Amino acid sequence: MPCFDPFKPTLPQDYERLAENFGIERITEDMRKKLPDSYLFRRNIVFAHRDLGRILSVREQGKPFAVMTGIKPSNEFHVGSKLVADQMKVFQDMGADVFFAVADIETYHVKRQSLERSREVALDNITDLLALGIKEDAYFYFQSSQPKVKLLGHLYARDVTNNMLRAVYGEQQIGYYVSALVQVGDILLPEEPEFGGPKPVVVPVGLDQDPHIRLTRDIAGKHGLVVPSSTYNRFMRSLTGSDKMSKSEPAGMISLSESPESAGKKVMRAFTGGKPTVAEQKKEGADPQICPVYDLLLYLEQDDNVVKRRFEECVSGKIMCGECKKDVAERVKKFLEAHQEKRDKKRDVAKQIVEKVSKDCP
Repeated sequence: MPCFDPFKPTLPQDYERLAENFGIERITEDMRKKLPDSYLFRRNIVFAHRDLGRILSVREQGKPFAVMTGIKPSNEFHVGSKLVADQMKVFQDMGADVFFAVADIETYHVKRQSLERSREVALDNITDLLALGIKEDAYFYFQSSQPKVKLLGHLYARDVTNNMLRAVYGEQQIGYYVSALVQVGDILLPEEPEFGGPKPVVVPVGLDQDPHIRLTRDIAGKHGLVVPSSTYNRFMRSLTGSDKMSKSEPAGMISLSESPESAGKKVMRAFTGGKPTVAEQKKEGADPQICPVYDLLLYLEQDDNVVKRRFEECVSGKIMCGECKKDVAERVKKFLEAHQEKRDKKRDVAKQIVEKVSKDCP
């Protein structure tokens, strides 16, 4: 069984060890200097890569490249989903063409959700993406209605054996393997002639999605295409502390469209890295490294000094979890209020995009 199962939400216990085992490289300080100034890189949230140097090189040369990612439209975007959108925006601002796949075929197999329901949820997801800064001229599409993606999945399947799929994904239902091959088509779509032909493509993902990257890189090399690059982000923890934040655990996630009051209450009920008693915490400090409340501050607060100060207060025992929760809850509420104002302004544009995609790909 492989270390990663991209079809199930799992929080890696040791990012560095897993990355090393699969030959994923750490992002160097020299690379950070060539990237836009973003909290993702400053705070080591996006911490590893495959062939990111190729993307930085073509950008310096003024040559075309693309960023490609997608999401299963099984529920609303949550604050953990925002990490991939923020990475997309980084590469968009660097000049990349943006491709975003609504993975409704994968959702059909993995979540047993109808294509019609996926289309409804996708409207909400695309609204969030636009509100987070992704440009309207990005190439949005549904897997089920993009004929080239499905064709590529079939064409590339010729070079894939059952043993290869089992080695990468473990023993899965056949539908999971089908959706994996469609995702190969997703990742390599930007290299098709109608999109300008072979070019470097970077795919921002969580570490658990690396099986898709490895399979696609192997296939791309056999077909004379540019082997795709990838970047890897750490996950935001579920508020329950049980795993990574996931749509499959509503109590542990904060949706970007839920009421700020509801989100604030979830923060106040969240698991923390605190000690059993106030006396112990004042003496020994707490552990922000396992605390989802600290994660919210780390991933949403733009001021590095605020994050650094909170970390120091936490480990030194100068702040108690109740006080920290109240502060973070207010910050989350303010973030959601601002984001939802932007959502309201982008809703009609998102509707137009979904309608256009449906017409372009009957």
